[in-house]
Amino acid sequence: MEIPILTRFINGLKLFFESKRLRWLFAIFIFGAIFTLLFREIGRVFQDFAQGFIAVIGGIFPTYFLVVGLISLIGLQRFVASEESYSRSFIYTIVWMMISIIVYVMLWFTGLVYFLMIGIAFLGWIGFQAYLSSRSALSYAEKVDIKTRGKAIGLVFGSLHILSYIIVIGAFIVLIIWNVSAGLSLDPPTFILALLGGLLAIGFNFLNGLIMVRERKKVTVDNLAVLGLFVSLYVAYFLYNILKPAAAGIDLVSLLIDIGISVFFILYAMSNVGLTLASRANLDTRWKLSGELAANITFFLASGYLVVQALFDVISGGLIGERISDVIKLFVFPFVALIMELVFLRRAHKVLEPMPIMEEPSTEPEGVEGETEEEDTEVIEDISDEEEDYSEPEESIEDTSDDENTSSEDENESWEQ
Repeated sequence: MEIPILTRFINGLKLFFESKRLRWLFAIFIFGAIFTLLFREIGRVFQDFAQGFIAVIGGIFPTYFLVVGLISLIGLQRFVASEESYSRSFIYTIVWMMISIIVYVMLWFTGLVYFLMIGIAFLGWIGFQAYLSSRSALSYAEKVDIKTRGKAIGLVFGSLHILSYIIVIGAFIVLIIWNVSAGLSLDPPTFILALLGGLLAIGFNFLNGLIMVRERKKVTVDNLAVLGLFVSLYVAYFLYNILKPAAAGIDLVSLLIDIGISVFFILYAMSNVGLTLASRANLDTRWKLSGELAANITFFLASGYLVVQALFDVISGGLIGERISDVIKLFVFPFVALIMELVFLRRAHKVLEPMPIMEEPSTEPEGVEGETEEEDTEVIEDISDEEEDYSEPEESIEDTSDDENTSSEDENESWEQ
C-alpha cells in the first residue's frame, strides 16, 4: 500500500538523484555540512582553533555553490560537473574551488561576505524552512469543499487545537524546571527571548483558533488544525534548543540531532524543488529553472546557514549568541505560518466562489420559458375575451341587413303600382 506523502517525497527526490552531476553536488554539500558541524563542536573546547577553520575554510563551501549556481544560470552547468564520469567532476570541482577561494577573499575585503552569509543565506534558509514546513502542514487536505462537519470530527480537531497550547506551555515549564534542577545555567536575556517567543506561538494559536471557528463547517479546518499542531511542535523544539542547559564539552546528542535535522530539511527542500521543476517542465516560458541551478541555490542557503550558525556558537560568549539561530526561528516560524494560512484560505475561497455562478445560467431559461408561456396564455385569454365582446355587433349587422332588404322590397312594390 502506497503512502501518498512518502510517495510524493520520493518522486521529488528522483530529480536530484537521476543524474551524476546532481549526485556529485549533493555529495559536496554533505561533506561541507559535516565539516562545519564537527568544527562547531570542536570549538566548544578549542575556541580559537575552530573559529579560524570555520571562518576561513567553512565559508568556501557556500561561496562554491554561489559561483557554480551563477554558472548554471547562464546554461553552462556542463562545466560545473560531468554527467559521464565522477573523475572529470572531481577535476571540475578542484578548479571551481580555487575560483571560489579567490571570490571568498574578495568578499571579505569588500565586506559583502556578511550580507551574503547572514542577510541572504542564514535568514533566507530560516524563512525557506518556515515556508516549507507551513506548506507541508497545509497540504494534508488539499481538496476544498463545503461539508457539514460532524460533532465527532469537530471534537477531534478541537482537541488538536487544545493540544497545541499544551505542547508550547508544557515544553516551557518542563525546560524551566530542568534548568532549575541543573543549577540555573540560563542567562536572563535568553529566558526573556524564549518567553516572548512562546507568547508569540500562543498568540498564533489563538488567532488560528478564531479562524478555525469561522471555518468550522469547511474541510479547511482540517488543514488549520494540523498547521497549528506543527507550529507548536516546532516551537517546542526551538524552546528545547534555547532553554536546554549548556554543555561543558562536545554535545554529541545535539550534534547528531542538528546533522539529522539539517539533512532532513535539505532532502525535503530538494523534494519540493524537484516537484516544482517537474510541474514546470512542459511550460512554455522564457526562463527555465534547471535542476543544477535549483540544487545550487538550495545548497548555498543551507551551507551558509550552517557556517553562520557555527560561527555564532563559537564566537559568542553567552547563550544568547550561541543559540541565536533558534531564537530567530522561534519568532519567524509562527509569523510565516500565519501568512501561509491566510494565503491558503484566500485561495480556498476563490475555488469555492464560482460554484453558485455555474448554476444560475441553467435556471434562467426555465424562468424565461415559464414567463413566455404565461404571457402566451394571457394573450390567448385576452383574444378569447375580445371575441366574446364582438359577438353582439355581428347580430346587429344581420338585423340592419334585414331592415335594408324589407325597405328595398317596399320601394319596389311602390314603383310597380
